Amino acid sequence: MAPSAWFSYRGCARVLPALALTCGLLPSALAVAAELPRAEPQSVGMEEAALERLRGELDRLVEQGEMPGITAMVARRGKVVFSHATGLLDVQTGAPMRLDSLLRIYSMTKPVTSVAAMMLVEEGKLGLDDSLSRFFPGWRNMTVLQADGSKLPVVRPITARHLLTHTAGLAYGYDGDSAVDRLYQQAGLIDDWDYLAKDTHELVEKLADIPLLYQPGTRWHYSFATDVLGHLVERVSGQSLDVFLQERLFAPLGIADAYFDVPPKQLHRFGTDHIIGKDGETIVQDSPREDPEFIGVTFLSGGGGLVTTAADYMRFCLMLDGGGEFAGARILQPETVREMTRNQLPDGAGWDDGGFGLGFGIAGPSDEPGTPSPGAYQWGGAAGTFFWIDPAERLIGIFMPQRIGMPGRIQNSLQQLVYEAIAEPAP
Repeated sequence: MAPSAWFSYRGCARVLPALALTCGLLPSALAVAAELPRAEPQSVGMEEAALERLRGELDRLVEQGEMPGITAMVARRGKVVFSHATGLLDVQTGAPMRLDSLLRIYSMTKPVTSVAAMMLVEEGKLGLDDSLSRFFPGWRNMTVLQADGSKLPVVRPITARHLLTHTAGLAYGYDGDSAVDRLYQQAGLIDDWDYLAKDTHELVEKLADIPLLYQPGTRWHYSFATDVLGHLVERVSGQSLDVFLQERLFAPLGIADAYFDVPPKQLHRFGTDHIIGKDGETIVQDSPREDPEFIGVTFLSGGGGLVTTAADYMRFCLMLDGGGEFAGARILQPETVREMTRNQLPDGAGWDDGGFGLGFGIAGPSDEPGTPSPGAYQWGGAAGTFFWIDPAERLIGIFMPQRIGMPGRIQNSLQQLVYEAIAEPAP
């Protein structure tokens, strides 16, 4: 595996539809939202000159056509020390990328939904190891498809833990050619690009009739699991996913701009999504003027639906880095964050060279310079966005381009530049 490739798993590099309703904050919440804590780089053990090299590299990547534009933020010891926006937000109108631009984060939604589920676990409303049939009665008699076409009953029921760790036996349907993937397509759940179910209720009902890819708890396989988890949050809480996130997560953290359906008044801050062709041509994949994934949809995708800003995702990350608390708002207990960010996979079910926690990829040991410490946790999204939190260094990095299929080499190089800016170890 290439250095730092643990955050660039390409299974998330497909366009996932967004959620249907907005998650803006109430005016009163916006009025009291605290500013992001900031510091001079040297005060938290970072070199300003090295961070300027990172700024220059971001500008260079845009100038050389690797991506139309990007926003980025770096924080250390709970303080933001670097932020930069460069290039274009919208290649069709020429609108510039800004720090407050709204960007598709796709599968970076998964950690957010995972935190929502763990809030319910803390409240005793959801058991990590309780059978999901408690909430999804149709899942009582799930089976596993065998190579010869026969079906075996599950040895153990699917649980919330299995959803959080992608060990439920589910698939996605677009990124493989197994018999189970084909059944997903035949059931009208997904085609080669988009979700087709009208909502997650329909998804869960149809999945009840499709056999699993493997026995729950035995393998890691990227899947619909977090979309199912989002619907589980709805069943347990009695609220739609967008309302739960707004009231319980976004508003307390002061997150002002996180949307599942971009409001018309905010479309000027929302740009184009792109593919870079083999000849270097920038090809528009989606436009804010015609984007069914994020405008007027009904599929509340806990696995891939959020549009937000780098600053607001930083608030989410600072909460995790703060042991579940940010700006006076306690979202999770520190022991819950520790549990979410340790490897939960059984022996032999590893993800890449690291592990997987309850909603996050976990970095394993590495001899390569400029890579995360063992135990750092992260995830990425289909448009090349990625983030990581390194507890050993008290370091957070967030990079948000809008390029489908961005090469891992770019992510690796940007991350290495961040680590090169560390002037002194974390206390």
